[in-house]
Amino acid sequence: MIRALAILAPLAQPVGVHAPKGFPGRVVEHHATIFLYAGYSQETLGASAGGGAKMLQANPALAAGDAHTLGELAVISADGRQIVEIGWHVDLPINNDVQPRLFVFHWVDGEATCYNGCGFVETSTTHRPGMRVTAGQIADYGIELRGSDWWLAYQGVDLGYFPGSLWPSGFTAAGNVQWFGEIAGERAEPCTEMGTGIRGATAGAATMTDLYLVRPGGMRVTANAVPGMVTSPALYDIGQLTPSSFAFGGPGAAFGCCTPTTCTAAAAACGRVPDPQCGEPVPCGSCATTELCDSEFQCVTAPPRPDSTDPVDGGGCCGAGRDASSMVPAILALFALRRRSRVSRREP
Repeated sequence: MIRALAILAPLAQPVGVHAPKGFPGRVVEHHATIFLYAGYSQETLGASAGGGAKMLQANPALAAGDAHTLGELAVISADGRQIVEIGWHVDLPINNDVQPRLFVFHWVDGEATCYNGCGFVETSTTHRPGMRVTAGQIADYGIELRGSDWWLAYQGVDLGYFPGSLWPSGFTAAGNVQWFGEIAGERAEPCTEMGTGIRGATAGAATMTDLYLVRPGGMRVTANAVPGMVTSPALYDIGQLTPSSFAFGGPGAAFGCCTPTTCTAAAAACGRVPDPQCGEPVPCGSCATTELCDSEFQCVTAPPRPDSTDPVDGGGCCGAGRDASSMVPAILALFALRRRSRVSRREP
């Protein structure tokens, strides 16, 4: 019975994290953060139910003081006020490390909500927002309206959905779909890398390919997108353009700030890696609960704890780890012994 209940138990739902997020395609300063873009766009005249792409995931360097660098897909209502987003990002304030991770986000009536929560309903036990993604790997990202809910998928697996009830004024069609890189910096010319840190027209730049739209009913059609906003072409740009693919990125400013190494460049999976360039250690995250971060900054299986108990004991003090059913006879015997003792003391 206990096993059956465990299987039927609902998935634990995420707790979202609030942080500044740029409005797709708009150069704004928000909470002293400046957002810069380079990407593609397609107007759909309210006739789309989503979109998708294959994205090259990267591990760009995040400069000291900057918030994030990312690649994403955004589905936007015709009035520009309702948005659903999915992508990968390197975001120290959100993730407490500089590893590339999966994220989801949404906007309601022009107001930003939070990362990886704020009503998002998770449905997958294997893929979830906040998980690490592999730099250098090309992955499928998608958003699709099903009924009144916006579903998000990664590598063909449904992560979950934003219920339609989150939008009081309604959000049942996309008027615009965008694919882009974004920088959240503390100044107008940040040193943070976008994509792979290579400009879009150059070999080795991050790519988004097989761009598509979703028609009402679920049919996918190849996108016919055009260059969108490129806010700082001297730092970040796009190139290798076709109607359904492009490359994007750039190294950021060359002077005035320090760009640290990346976890990928340091071949580090965990821990705080010394960085001779900027002086401050680079946070590369933690390991699973059953692992330790070794001196080479790799996650390794933790050694078993020394067994200080007898073979019958399952661990802990005084048989605390034993099956509770095996302790019932002992408890009853102890109770009976104490009862006889009290009776014998009352007899003359």
